[in-house]
Amino acid sequence: MHFDFSVKFLMSLMLAPVSVYGGQPDSVSSHTNIPEVVVTGEKHASVPTTNTSQTINLKKSDRLVLQNISDAVRRMAGAEIKDYGGIGGLKTVSVRGLGSKHTLVCYDGMPVTDCQNGQVDLGRFSLDQLDEIQLYIGEDCDIDVAASYFASTSVLNLMSSAPIYSDKNYNAVAKITGGSFGFVNPYVSFDHKLGDHNSIKASANFSRADGNYPYTLTNGTLKTEERREHSESVCGHGELSGRFLLSPKTHLRAKTHYYVSDRELPGGVIFYNTESNETLKDKNAFAEVVSRTDWGSRTVMKIGGKFNWNASYYHDEAMMYPGGKLDNRYFQREWYGKAVVRHNFTEHFSMANATDYILNSFNSNIHGCVFPQRHTLLDALSGKFKNEKVTATATLLGSFFFNQVEIGEAPDNYQHLSPSIAVSYKPFAPSIYFRASYKNIFRMPNFNELYFNSFGVRTLEPEKTEQYNVGASYLYEADKSVESSRLKSFAISADYYFNKVDDKIVAMPKMFIWSIVNMGYVEIKGIDFVTNLEVATSKRTSLFLTAKYAYQYAVDLTDPKSDIYTHQIPYTPKYSGNGSVAFENPIVNVSYNVNVVGKRYCLPQNIKPNMMEAYAEHGVALYKILDFKRFDMKIRGDVVNLTDKQYEVVRFYPMPKRSYKASVEFKF
Repeated sequence: MHFDFSVKFLMSLMLAPVSVYGGQPDSVSSHTNIPEVVVTGEKHASVPTTNTSQTINLKKSDRLVLQNISDAVRRMAGAEIKDYGGIGGLKTVSVRGLGSKHTLVCYDGMPVTDCQNGQVDLGRFSLDQLDEIQLYIGEDCDIDVAASYFASTSVLNLMSSAPIYSDKNYNAVAKITGGSFGFVNPYVSFDHKLGDHNSIKASANFSRADGNYPYTLTNGTLKTEERREHSESVCGHGELSGRFLLSPKTHLRAKTHYYVSDRELPGGVIFYNTESNETLKDKNAFAEVVSRTDWGSRTVMKIGGKFNWNASYYHDEAMMYPGGKLDNRYFQREWYGKAVVRHNFTEHFSMANATDYILNSFNSNIHGCVFPQRHTLLDALSGKFKNEKVTATATLLGSFFFNQVEIGEAPDNYQHLSPSIAVSYKPFAPSIYFRASYKNIFRMPNFNELYFNSFGVRTLEPEKTEQYNVGASYLYEADKSVESSRLKSFAISADYYFNKVDDKIVAMPKMFIWSIVNMGYVEIKGIDFVTNLEVATSKRTSLFLTAKYAYQYAVDLTDPKSDIYTHQIPYTPKYSGNGSVAFENPIVNVSYNVNVVGKRYCLPQNIKPNMMEAYAEHGVALYKILDFKRFDMKIRGDVVNLTDKQYEVVRFYPMPKRSYKASVEFKF
């Protein structure tokens, strides 16, 4: 299918529900918190007010033809995925052109970090582990969250499912997925209710794939059919968690997690150089505890702690190394603690104070390692006003960074105050909202940028960003008591944003050694658009449509005399979007999706040799849920990249062409 046709089809998906219907999104939606109430357990927001946020409900993920977490995230407006090819390739998220290092990734509200390079690989998590994926951009709508939420330009929160018990005191899930290129992925989980209010859950996941998929290699006018080599990937995780009621006022959640992966790195395909001997082994373990105490209807306190350990083992074989091989080992440790207190002074006004303390340390066997440490203290004072028409939040974040090294001179310490504000207005209808927000924040240089022996610079300044956003949302949800209503739900949301990045950290070549410097200034302007529709086509059939469109103008304005002045920054398409259609019926459910990415450039200079072609990837899935007396069974089959399109997300890392997957899942 041609790219032009895909764009027209995607636009028709977006415009059709706008001109006909209205409703609440079912899978990707803007949302915020409901009016303040005392709750037990975790709370999930559902209607938009002060901020730009989106949620994917993974219980209904079959309708979106999702293959993995990165596939889910790319369905969210403003989010872009960098995928380094293959099943085991690194997958990172960038939001609104600011880069992956500006996005905080959280798992059940607790940060997942990498102090070495500042990027979190989304491929280490599985969709089977999760219940929801939430993306917050700019100022958060909740004020009783960790200070780290306020210290990032965006937050991607991966939420695991809380157990629900009805007529039995346990739940069990067993799933097996298999597919092309030797892909096998079993998953099991079991949770058990302990008494009236406590529960424990254990889960495990394993996957392997040889990854030797075919691709087309283009060198000038010559095209040859090749096969990706040295791409085997094996990984798995185990997790044990529990939810406990310590007292009528206090709930506690605890989790331990272990992840291990062993991957061959195929490297980039450059002028027929497909040989690679690189391998990477990763190990990660963490343990965390979070408690919530509700003192009446006015005061809430949350306290949490986490220890995280990460190890990476990189191996390469080449004649350039002494002894013909290179074995680098990297180790990270993080101690994290948070405390949040929120008090409702009146029915309409509340305040919160959140404090985070983080200790990061790093060591390696590489030459020149200085064994750095960083102490980080974040304190956020927030206020929130809410009545029937207006919701407003304001935050002042104080950030303090203290650097230490065992060898040599440490970088200067850093401190900064960062304000943010967000306002929404509900003029007349309960489901129409207008919003505006501003956020001033920055990104500290990571350990690689400061200390890496070949180009680290210890005098680097943080990247400073300013975010402006205006938007509007309309949501409709039919009265469930009116069975004759065909239109079940509709939502439409649009945002215009303007971002400025100063002191951008960039790598510059100087003779034979690259150096990291503060020299960039980037402006980013864009529009995000999301719409969803659910229609009951008959008493037993339903139609679901979702669509996203994004326009992004992200240009380098550092030096008017430069060859790249006003050029689009690398890997940022001006146009992108996706759409999906699902038809659920008593026989077999069918879902189709298309993901469209416009042309972009792999290097700062926007010239033809650096241009990457636009592409459209299509997928289709068939799924069926069978109810038996003692268990439910779901059968699903997928065709990924239906049109056999050859494309790249990252230059020289070809993505797989058409592939197939099948899974069967049992719930007891």
